[in-house]
Amino acid sequence: MACKRPRVQIPSAPPPLMANEAHPRGPKLIEVALPLEVINRESARETYLRRGHPTKWHLWWARRPLAAVRAVLWASLVDDPSAHPDRFPSEEDQKTERKRLFDILERLVVWENAHDEQVLQEARNEIKASCGDVLPNILDPFVGGGGGSLEALRLGLPAFGGDLNPVPVLITRATIDIPFRFAGQPPVYPNSKELTTWKGTQGLAKDIYFFGEWILEQARQRIGSLYPPIDGATVNAWIWARTVKSPDPSWNGHVPLVSNWVLRSAKKNKPVIWIE
Repeated sequence: MACKRPRVQIPSAPPPLMANEAHPRGPKLIEVALPLEVINRESARETYLRRGHPTKWHLWWARRPLAAVRAVLWASLVDDPSAHPDRFPSEEDQKTERKRLFDILERLVVWENAHDEQVLQEARNEIKASCGDVLPNILDPFVGGGGGSLEALRLGLPAFGGDLNPVPVLITRATIDIPFRFAGQPPVYPNSKELTTWKGTQGLAKDIYFFGEWILEQARQRIGSLYPPIDGATVNAWIWARTVKSPDPSWNGHVPLVSNWVLRSAKKNKPVIWIE
């Protein structure tokens, strides 16, 4: 007996907006204009920040600059002045207001201001003015290095993230979740009496430093013999390679199977470094 396939009612798509039709919600700042020169400059500058920047904690593929992520999030939620013709009726009024928003964004993307509560609060106030009391949830289904979730929380937005790969999940938890849960708590390592009041992640940082040194000392005791000093110098890195017995009958040694002995290619004002 043949079964009839049930009919499914497929709603028709709404017609596209014509050029002379009003925007249904009013454009956001990112849809109209951005101070790209400043955003690009600060994004490129993050490459040279060596201390205190989350991207230096663990290398991860295709990391997006936090300055760019912060700028995109903020500009995607803040209304462009043209969305409020009642408040900014003329192009000159809109241009003046847009310049004020640009000033906030240009200060927001500077890494040194990422912890400036006054700058952050000013940026959060603009988001609330555009979105109202109910802030949008920010979903990052491929967290990677955790930049999207981190910057969403920095802007006071509810953030949700995940990844199928456990490594980015661990990176993001170490960046966001663990510091938040242990903020303001003293360290747990023995005899930690340096301070009576531990602010922010000071206690957690002390624990990481203490137990990191302990792990390093344990590693020296167990496998330090495999990494001996060379002529009394400190070795910065080792290259591990498979070896094969030398086919030369006059030399009874082993040959490392390495295709490239260059440790650092030529860069601006930096010479090539290779192994002889």
